[in-house]
Amino acid sequence: MVAENHGVQAMQNFIDPVAKIGRNVKFGHGVRVYGNVEIGDGCTIGDLSVIGYPTYRPEASPLVLGANATVRSHAVIYESSTIGPYLETGHHVVIREGAVIGENLRLGNFSDIEGSCEIGDFVRMHSYAHVGKGARIGDFVWLFSLTTLMNDPLPPSHIADPVIIGDMATVCVNAQIMPGAVIGRGAMIASGAVARGSTPACAVISGPDGENVGPTRFVMHMQSRTRHPWYKHFSDAYPERARDRLIALGAAIEAEAAALLNE
Repeated sequence: MVAENHGVQAMQNFIDPVAKIGRNVKFGHGVRVYGNVEIGDGCTIGDLSVIGYPTYRPEASPLVLGANATVRSHAVIYESSTIGPYLETGHHVVIREGAVIGENLRLGNFSDIEGSCEIGDFVRMHSYAHVGKGARIGDFVWLFSLTTLMNDPLPPSHIADPVIIGDMATVCVNAQIMPGAVIGRGAMIASGAVARGSTPACAVISGPDGENVGPTRFVMHMQSRTRHPWYKHFSDAYPERARDRLIALGAAIEAEAAALLNE
């Protein structure tokens, strides 16, 4: 049985011939690739995505999208960013200009990374995460759904005080990170908490007042007796090439936190 064509035309791709595109790159329907773009080998670009969206600045550098990226439908990635290999996005995400992003960022549906951010390797952001302009995020950081990283201490203003989040920190669902906050390595910001100021390594921050309620090693799931630090029971969720690095970093952060407690 042959399906009838009722005059609906297939969506065309618009790929600037100036764009540098690697080998074995796959494009969905209705993809737009601007000229100031370098796409690595083995990438997959989903339907209706826009790659290298222009900033209309004469000094704009290319968008460099690393190899083996998976960019799902309706994503918009601006020019003037550098993104490492194995990027994985959900649908309807935005990455603004000036971002420097490491290996294997996973960016959930409807999340956005604003301009001039620095993001490390193997970072995980769930749906509806908002990363304010200028934020600096370390390696193996988790931002769960509805987390907000702010950068304006007197909104609306031209004052910028971006957030810094250390390696292996965990920001739980609906947590708010206030402008200028510095989250220590391995810290946990509990669901619904508001973090401000400086958070020590491996501290747990809870509640609207951002209270430090103790070290992460006291956090445990009672039924399974599974406890933090999380890397000891969750390293298998990462690619094998990352696991030794994760375990070594986790041990270093634990030692840092122990030294702080003994001061």
